[in-house]
Amino acid sequence: MDLVVIAQIITGTATLIVAIVLLFQLRQQNLQLRLQHKDFAQQIKNQIGERRTSATLSLTSSMRETLVKGRYDYSALKKTEERTFFHQWVISTLEIMIMKNLYSEETGHQESQHLKEYLGSSPGVRHAYRNSTIRQQLDLDSVNIIDEIVREIDEEVGLDGILETESSYPYKK
Repeated sequence: MDLVVIAQIITGTATLIVAIVLLFQLRQQNLQLRLQHKDFAQQIKNQIGERRTSATLSLTSSMRETLVKGRYDYSALKKTEERTFFHQWVISTLEIMIMKNLYSEETGHQESQHLKEYLGSSPGVRHAYRNSTIRQQLDLDSVNIIDEIVREIDEEVGLDGILETESSYPYKK
């Protein structure tokens, strides 16, 4: 055989071996990325759950009363302390729901559903959102998402209306 042909065979074989090794490495990387994605999704779910649990457990009965009162009738919050607490709680709640919204693919939550349910059933929260500095304390992407949802709800049920949301439970009789 000619020396050139032998060199081409050796070069081709080496190229094939390199391609096989690179393919194996790519498969390993893809597997690693899938595992990282799964870990990330679980971390997000855990963080959402931990934030909700710690916030809920820290409430006193008067705080709960303030939240319920403000959720349905913002004007019922007469004291500055009540309104300040209510605003901070609403901001925290919206931030948790925005996390669910932004990471809906990873966490399995339906995008915007929980935000719409919460805002739709809470005319006092919508009032506070529209008329206080709550919007300024959220990032622009979150504000755009919430603005659109609040606008849709207000158009459908009015500024003080409650949007009835059907259960998504599939086995109702």
